[in-house]
Amino acid sequence: MVGYIIRLDDASPTMNRRRWSHVFKVLDRYNIKPIVAVIPNNRDKKMMIDEHDEYFWDSVRAWQDSGYAIALHGYTHIYTSKSRGIVPMNTQSEFAGVDIDIQREKIQKGCAIFKKENIKFNIWVAPAHSFDNNTLKILKEETPIDIVSDGVSFYPYNEKNFFWIPQQTWRFKDRKSGIWTICMHPNTMSELKFKEFEDFIEKNSDKFISDINGLKEQYKYRKKSLMDICYSLYFFIKRHHYQNKREIK
Repeated sequence: MVGYIIRLDDASPTMNRRRWSHVFKVLDRYNIKPIVAVIPNNRDKKMMIDEHDEYFWDSVRAWQDSGYAIALHGYTHIYTSKSRGIVPMNTQSEFAGVDIDIQREKIQKGCAIFKKENIKFNIWVAPAHSFDNNTLKILKEETPIDIVSDGVSFYPYNEKNFFWIPQQTWRFKDRKSGIWTICMHPNTMSELKFKEFEDFIEKNSDKFISDINGLKEQYKYRKKSLMDICYSLYFFIKRHHYQNKREIK
């Protein structure tokens, strides 16, 4: 069995609305419901592309009403740490390695914004994929979140008292088996990337998973297998090798 999930990162009031609208039109055409990672209080200048949209939270509520899964995407999206965290994708973080009290305050404030705007959420998406065990502790204590969109495996699994939906790729590539979350960043997508996205969706529209809670029910007792662990080790060794080569250049 193979299934795909679309995750859209970095939604905020200053996102590139033209590009995001393009992505939504394609997904809606095939009735595909993505995970949308929303930054509660964006302060990242790289994410400040369009003028501030005063109706942004109306849009988020409309996405929610249409069946999109809204995820808490950090708080400000500003990196203050160089820790890789427990999912060692990158050496920058808003949360990993940060004092637990500061993390708690950020998460509390992010949740408060979501609740004020009447956003229902139970998914965590960390900026730069980087967070630590303290982050998970706070999420469990302070939020309704019980799903983490991150980690590397072939299928979803349960670990550390959370349900993990692996996020393993940024490429539109046919797979033979597994549940694959394709992470997209509409703010910075090229025309070529849009073309690859549209072609892939058209070809594989029947393989996309929109019911995240149904997926959780299906895999709620699954633990990581030996194959998952081996694949994860291979994935991160390969990624770190690539990052080191880029730094040398």
